[in-house]
Formats: sequence, structure tokens, C-alpha cells
Amino acid sequence: MKKLIALLVCALLALLPALAGAESPFDDIIGDIYDDFSDDRSGETEPRNDSGSDEAISLTVDGESVRLAFDPTPQYSSIQGGLVQASYYAYGADGVTLYELYIIFPDTARAGMVITPEYAAMTGEESSVVLIVSGKGEERYYSASLMDGNVYPVGSSFKIAIEDIDDRASGTTFSGTISATLVAVDIASGEAAATLSIPETPFGFTIGGSQERHDSPTPADTPSDLKKV
Repeated sequence: MKKLIALLVCALLALLPALAGAESPFDDIIGDIYDDFSDDRSGETEPRNDSGSDEAISLTVDGESVRLAFDPTPQYSSIQGGLVQASYYAYGADGVTLYELYIIFPDTARAGMVITPEYAAMTGEESSVVLIVSGKGEERYYSASLMDGNVYPVGSSFKIAIEDIDDRASGTTFSGTISATLVAVDIASGEAAATLSIPETPFGFTIGGSQERHDSPTPADTPSDLKKV
């Protein structure tokens, strides 16, 4: 469960329109998932890994510039269940606020592919970008994903451009660029509460160990946005 936190968050957020205005256990469910997932990061004040600009992503959230380092530990970054999940995180200047960015895309990705919601809908494969901001007794979940063939939350988007993939016995290295418009949904009302823009930003990360990845899908029609970078 911990390794697919971003998809779990998106799935639960997608339930909000149906739950809005009704008493529901949503707060408790998502809180339990988040608490379970974040236990190992509690008490840390510095990212476990900051190996340079190629494995760190800089974002501006609520006016604060933060540098999120890639976390290579298998609990957070992995290739499993047909998906690649990369985790980046950092603490804010106050030493309390925790920023966690998750990038998820199919393990069928190949160099030159541009993964967007339209591509994910065409191939039937999951893709998501999620930012969790926590601290001072509250959490915010910014996300962009594909649910039942539609982008969710409404108004969100993402583009994951894969420029290079290097498979070695020691691990698989992915590099490229990411851009996204992430939307935070108010848990009580189900309405959009905030929007966060991620401009085109380079990324690079290595997931260790020998990982078996699937062959590329062969959709009936080539997606219009499936192009070389």
C-alpha cells in the first residue's frame, strides 16, 4: 500500500463529489493512509538523499522555494505492479512542513515518450503527479491523475517527458522533464481549494536493483501526443 500512495490519494479524492455534503469517513481513511506512509519520515529534518541537481526538483509552494531530493529507498520509490513511482521530499525552512512529491507512470515507458492524461487514457495505464504538504496538524493533497478516462481533479494536468532510460544491473535511471498543474481539493466540500503550477522542470532518478519492466503497449491508434522529445 505504501508504495502506491499517490494513486490511493487520487482514488480517494475522486470520491469527494459523491461524499460532499454527507457525513463520511473520508478524513479518517486518508489520514490513516498518510500516517502509515509517513511514519518512517517522522523526526527527520533533512532528505535522505541529495545527490545533486539531476536528482532533485525545486518547487515554489505558498511562496516558499523548496528543493526536494529524490528518495531511493524501496518503500518510497519503486518499480512494481506495472508502475514506476519516484518519490521526492524535503522539509521547509520551519523544519516542520514536509513536502512530498510523487511521480507515477507506466513501466512500459521508453525514451522519447511524452506521457499525458490523453496518452494514459489511450493505453489504459495509470499515471499521476501528487504533492502532499503536511505539518502543523494539517495536510493538503495537490494532484493530477486520470480516473475512469477523465482527468481528475478538474482543471489539473501533467506532462512527463521521458528523455532517456538506462537499464543496468545496479538499477534503472530515468531522466526527462515534468510539468503539471496540480489541484488541491477541499476534503469537506469536494471543491477545488488551490492550484499549484509546476513549470517544465528536469528530473533524473535511479531506482536500484534489477527491475523487470514490461514491453511498451501497442494501442490501436497512436496517441496524438505520443512523440519524440
